[in-house]
Amino acid sequence: MSLRHLNQDFCRKIIFVTEKLFDTCELPHVFVRKYVIALVVILGLIGSSLNLDFTSEDKLSRDGKAFSLFQVVKFQNGPCQSATRNGTCYTVTLGCGETTTDNCTYLSRTPDPGLNDCQYTICKASNNVCRIRFDFMAFDLASPVLGLTTTVATDAAISTNGGAIGDCLADKFSITSPGNVAPPQICGFNTGQHMIVDASEKCHVASFNLERTSSTYDIKVTQYLCGDEMAGPDGCLQYFVGNTGTVASFNFPTQASIVPPETTHLSNQCYTMCFRQEQGKCAICYQAVDVAGQGSFGLSKTVTATVTGENNNDCFMDYLMIPGALRDSGVVANNRMFVVGNIPDGRDFNNRICGRFFHLASIRANRVDNTESICTSQRPFQITFKTDDTELTLAAVNMPEMNEQSGSPGGITGFNLNWALQDC
Repeated sequence: MSLRHLNQDFCRKIIFVTEKLFDTCELPHVFVRKYVIALVVILGLIGSSLNLDFTSEDKLSRDGKAFSLFQVVKFQNGPCQSATRNGTCYTVTLGCGETTTDNCTYLSRTPDPGLNDCQYTICKASNNVCRIRFDFMAFDLASPVLGLTTTVATDAAISTNGGAIGDCLADKFSITSPGNVAPPQICGFNTGQHMIVDASEKCHVASFNLERTSSTYDIKVTQYLCGDEMAGPDGCLQYFVGNTGTVASFNFPTQASIVPPETTHLSNQCYTMCFRQEQGKCAICYQAVDVAGQGSFGLSKTVTATVTGENNNDCFMDYLMIPGALRDSGVVANNRMFVVGNIPDGRDFNNRICGRFFHLASIRANRVDNTESICTSQRPFQITFKTDDTELTLAAVNMPEMNEQSGSPGGITGFNLNWALQDC
């Protein structure tokens, strides 16, 4: 083989390696452009010094097509990583009113007094997309109408605002899902939360209607192909993987060390949270996060004037539903049961849980704290959260059975739970 042929082959190998390097899609976009320019200059110098003729027949590949640098070097839109973003090789931050079909997009806003309403249209990247996930990397909107948990019997104000408590009036976020069940409207603090919708053929519109100029958000939108296990089952608004984690209602102060008395769950919520069954795991247990202040569970009224947890038929306004939920009937008081591998053998079955404590005791007098873990072996593992459009505020006295703001913890709080899969 001649020197000329050897060097032409060498050039082809350089370009082949370059193609493979770029196909990994791990280089910053600016660096890629600079690399291409440098490569073109180098190949030009090589061709000049070696008197290579890239217009001769030697440039033809075996299939008869002309060999071209810019036909070989291609930039695939595969996953990329950077210091602050990960998405396609060209990170897309969608602007208000814009539409995207990219498989990874960011919806972002910094405080802007001149731009309050914003809509983003998210369309399927292909016909094979079945689920679209919205990760709230940052999400801080105006709070809903807040209640105030109190033990002061003379506080008349707490009996006049029940119809508005939990409503998103100042700021609102919503996602359409044509042909499917749309997620509930939310507001307030939701950093670290997420939503997943069943992909629609008619696209999805993510809408922000904002009054507070300081409201901010940064949302990552990821599209999942049909059959991708990370997308979660159809109909699950949230999906959790791994062996342990936390799950909370929207607008719960999950990053606070103290849950304040004005902590308020959102109204008109109805959605399901799902948990993947990992290998070797046969049950899942939940327990209220141990935190100061209000505590991390409070939904609806109580049956009597005593602040207690409630179950089943006593839960019809706001509640959590855990299919096949059971507790260990032999639990020792103040002994937190959140232990991986421990599946209770008790038979106090209940599906609905509400009231002021996360509890399943058959005797109401025993439902007075959050020390218990509630487990289920019924699969698929899931929880449904339901709230109505109002909070009960019928009396301005310390009567938890008539006012969800009376007594502590209050029935307006919401929930924040630890969860752990249990060994078979």
